Amino acid sequence: MENIFEGVIGFIVVILFIIILWVVPIWLGLKWAKIKGVSKLWMLFGIHPFFGWIAFLILRYGVEPRKQCYKCKESIKMEAQICRYCGNQMSQEEINYAMKEYQDRKK
Repeated sequence: MENIFEGVIGFIVVILFIIILWVVPIWLGLKWAKIKGVSKLWMLFGIHPFFGWIAFLILRYGVEPRKQCYKCKESIKMEAQICRYCGNQMSQEEINYAMKEYQDRKK
């Protein structure tokens, strides 16, 4: 009977270890990719747990937030006044609105 409980406890410890090493960085990375408006494909690095944590840290601290151009739907820098893809000029109101949206997503 003790061997069964030891096996179950060992199994639970392994599952928790896998969740902490693999699932948590992928979940956090996907969350921050959505907040910053960048591609979620960054988290393909999560195939290996070590690289998953690195990708999460890059998304969290190393990538600038982005916004979508309203005309061509491409991802551009938050402060951009002219879209580099289609040449659409954005007003200061649109830029302020994008910044406000980003602050709301962060909360």
